[in-house]
Amino acid sequence: MSARQRLRRMISGKPRVLWPGAALLIMGIAAGAVTRFSSGDAWRAYTPCAPVGAAEMRVQRLFLRDAPADQRYRAAFLYFAAGFADHRTRDFARVQYCGAGSRNGPAMSGLEGFARTAPLLAAWLHSGREPVVVDPEDGRRIDLLEALKRGILSGVDPASSGYWGEIGDHDQRLVEAADIARALWLTRALIWDGLRKEEKRLIVRWLLPATTVSTPPNNWMLFPVVIDLVLIDLKVPEAGPQLEARARRAFSQYRRFYLESGWFIDGSNVDFYNAWGITYELYWVHRIDPAFDPEFIARALADSAELTAHLISPGGIPIMGRSVCYRTAVPVPVLAADLSSPSAAAPGRARHALDAVWRYFIAHGALRDGALTQGYFEADMRFLDDYSGSGSCQWGLRSLVLAFMHDAADPFWTDPPALLPVETSDFRLDYPKLGWRISGRAESREITLEIPANHGETPRPEPYTAVDRMLETILRRPFRPDNREAKYGARFYSSARPFPIGGER
Repeated sequence: MSARQRLRRMISGKPRVLWPGAALLIMGIAAGAVTRFSSGDAWRAYTPCAPVGAAEMRVQRLFLRDAPADQRYRAAFLYFAAGFADHRTRDFARVQYCGAGSRNGPAMSGLEGFARTAPLLAAWLHSGREPVVVDPEDGRRIDLLEALKRGILSGVDPASSGYWGEIGDHDQRLVEAADIARALWLTRALIWDGLRKEEKRLIVRWLLPATTVSTPPNNWMLFPVVIDLVLIDLKVPEAGPQLEARARRAFSQYRRFYLESGWFIDGSNVDFYNAWGITYELYWVHRIDPAFDPEFIARALADSAELTAHLISPGGIPIMGRSVCYRTAVPVPVLAADLSSPSAAAPGRARHALDAVWRYFIAHGALRDGALTQGYFEADMRFLDDYSGSGSCQWGLRSLVLAFMHDAADPFWTDPPALLPVETSDFRLDYPKLGWRISGRAESREITLEIPANHGETPRPEPYTAVDRMLETILRRPFRPDNREAKYGARFYSSARPFPIGGER
């Protein structure tokens, strides 16, 4: 039984003699919480989300009425750009979106809010689209270049009140640093090339520790590789031969986790991190340095796209595993393969995969207050990991980042859609190294992910209760159910009955 379960049982159970023990335990954990957060008011920095309003309804109407692709995705971009502008701090270094907090605290949630939205703004600019956009809801002008430049320069400056802090071992800043590096690389001609030497020095000083820190043995190992390659390509003085050698050595170590079909084991898990995390980083390694292990990466991108296409239906995804609020980034491998291999490009399939995912989740309430909700459909605390805060779920924008790498005239936006595998025929695919069996039924468009090694009854999700909410208020830290068994322990996961909705087949 977890500490959370024991504490909940002590508080909600009988007889009342349990309460003194619960009080002592609460006091002990609360003391740790006060130590963790420098201010007792830190947890109160999180704000509830505004109700669904005109902005959400406008995007939903365009997607559900199947407006032309350029109209739909421009509306989605403007929605997220406006959310960024609404929730940014004065110096732009953080974006404090609405929603539940994380174990890392509000300051880190704000860094995530900036770093995880910045590549979307940068991709828009990289593609040659306009640097100043107009919010359709209130007519205000949003200067994307100014927002990115000011946010980055404030965040990397130790003398600034918005300073992001030093990057250390196993540090969440490392994850966000990869997105900052990506945004800089994408806007190189627009931002980086025009910076003063001192400004560049501050950026490099902040990023460089990310190239040497220790990481968990999982997808985090790829972040220093991306940062290394960005610094090399930007030709910073500190990026000598040792930086490339370090990147190649780190990537060689990471390849030990490769399983099959472009997918890797991630820690002890096989899950959708392969789509929204691992394949995404492989794409950027290939994009920044096409000569970096090109045969392996090109093959992995193509194979991951083929596997992932069999996991996407217009009726949903057979979701499982952690971080399900990143769900709108599931089509990343299909877009990455299209972008990275012009000779085998399939823009119609890539955009249709993107359409299927975004239309499905927008229809089910995934937008709120300028950001993605903290759940599979709407906010769902049963499945929001304690490391996920108010800015975390913006990783779900990664599929839009790759979409906007295509300029406005690209066939990606204009080619007719190519059907997904589940729309054309039934299939059954075995992946023995992943431990998965994926099947699809064309008539119902249902996709089922079977894990034959899982036996017994389907694990039922543990609820998020009033007791949990009370404890979060008292302790000022997340007190949400882990639900690992529901995330990884079921035999079947279905696109038609995703576990955040019912929890059983």
